[in-house]
Amino acid sequence: MFFAFLGFLVMCEILIFLTCRYIGKEYSYTLDFALHSRLGRIMFAVRLAVVFVVVMPEMFFVRRLFIDISEGKSYSESRQYIQSNIGKLFPKVFGTVFITSMLKFFAAVPLGIGAYGIYYWGWVCKLDELTLFGLFIFMLSLGFTVVWTGVFIHYCISLSLTGFIMVLNPRANVFDACDLSVRLMEGRHGRYISFMLSFVKFIPLCPFVFPVFAVLPYFMLSYVVFIEDIMGDYWQDKLPSMIQRWKKHVR
Repeated sequence: MFFAFLGFLVMCEILIFLTCRYIGKEYSYTLDFALHSRLGRIMFAVRLAVVFVVVMPEMFFVRRLFIDISEGKSYSESRQYIQSNIGKLFPKVFGTVFITSMLKFFAAVPLGIGAYGIYYWGWVCKLDELTLFGLFIFMLSLGFTVVWTGVFIHYCISLSLTGFIMVLNPRANVFDACDLSVRLMEGRHGRYISFMLSFVKFIPLCPFVFPVFAVLPYFMLSYVVFIEDIMGDYWQDKLPSMIQRWKKHVR
């Protein structure tokens, strides 16, 4: 269903592109079009809204599906509970997605500044225009970008458990979940990277041997088992008890 959902979004993009071509409107997926064209800016804002309001919350609920599958449970009750309480769950899910995304965004701002310094002093400025000061800034930007890339990856890995903590206990506070994720991931970053690298071999094979819709479920189930092992005693699934109380209330 998730792949059908993504396929629908792709079809919408194709329809918009063909419609613009038919009516003679300029439409492109380049960065220049997105920044300097009014239509490009509008479509960029629409895509951003779709990602935050539709795609990422949907991925959040899909994570619940794989948790149930990995534990040998039926997903039907979880799905019924989510559909019946979507009005209560969606603000919590959206808040989790938005806050974690903003934390990563602010952590990425210095990385973007360093990358721009490399681009400007390394590509925009010509060799005969490059002064000693410019060379110093270029080397400083290069070193800072390399170091901050490691810091940013470390920070993102530290927050990687937040989504699972919120899925296991939707009533939890997102900031407490972020703090718990950072504490649980302390000293486990190398193990996390090693797990991710173990699936890199599938990337070049996906277009020719293994279809994505076959590899992704295998990765997600492995990822859930891996996260459960890292969380240990903190892996406490509150949703089944919430579902039972909801079923009694419905009756």
